[in-house]
Amino acid sequence: MTKGLLFAAVLGLSLAANAQTSSTTLSTPSVESGTQKTTTSVGDVLKNKKFEDDKDITDSKLKAESGSLSRYSLKFSLSYFGPPIGDLDSKLQPNPDGSIGVNQVSLSGSISGRYRLDSKAAISAGTGINVLTPFQGAERTDVKTPFISYDRNARLGDVQVRNSYGASLTTVPNFRDVGQYSSLSYDNSLVYNIGSSGVAVGLDTGLSVFLYERGYEPKDGKASRYHLGFYPQVKYNFSDKLNVYTSVAMNFWNPRYRDGEMDLLNKTLSGRVGMGYAFSRDIYFAPYLNYYPKDARTESTTLSFSTIFSIL
Repeated sequence: MTKGLLFAAVLGLSLAANAQTSSTTLSTPSVESGTQKTTTSVGDVLKNKKFEDDKDITDSKLKAESGSLSRYSLKFSLSYFGPPIGDLDSKLQPNPDGSIGVNQVSLSGSISGRYRLDSKAAISAGTGINVLTPFQGAERTDVKTPFISYDRNARLGDVQVRNSYGASLTTVPNFRDVGQYSSLSYDNSLVYNIGSSGVAVGLDTGLSVFLYERGYEPKDGKASRYHLGFYPQVKYNFSDKLNVYTSVAMNFWNPRYRDGEMDLLNKTLSGRVGMGYAFSRDIYFAPYLNYYPKDARTESTTLSFSTIFSIL
């Protein structure tokens, strides 16, 4: 019940922020001497105009996630999930829960084309890219999981808010083998700066719902109906460009092998310690250590990084 109330509160906060900041302006044609004259030309529509920066968002990571200010742009995300620092030759990442998925060391990301609606919102369509063991002799490269998404920034009082809604087709063999064909997602980020101290607290929330083309079979193992995650964090901003942070990941999943669609099982708690650097508004780089508090060993601690950048 507590988990459900927490998620409902986050979702309500985000929807309230969207309602507070959303507005739409329609251009109507003007009529002159019996000839219809529109206020927007084809050239204006196709022109790659620049929107003004969203002053409601000051967090460097949220800015980079919101993409370029151009009407048309390309956005890239790239993450490296490295081996345990106690066994740098390993090709496998720690997987304490035995979860279904690609658990090899990998370089994973996405590329998408974006159409910016205004300074706060954009629509994206793209696909994922995944390279297994990229620095140990690449075993396989996949272009995978095409997606479409809508994201919007907002502000509720002193809280910076980012919402993203998405849908994707499942192409990864590990998930196709258990009957999954698509997924729906909702991601939310909240950031609150504590005065002028440089300290900020935040909460990321993610909900993924998985769609299947057949019923559950025993061989499907730990296939899940949906996944819910909460990622609280504390950050210290040395400047507008450089920060250090720590966070924990509290993840829950609903197993298909159970009848109850509200049954949530805990995944192993993990933590991160890292830093972030914004080379510009559109380029953000963040290396971090990922560890498991209940098994704090070098064999279960990995060095990884993520980066976000846009062009055009």
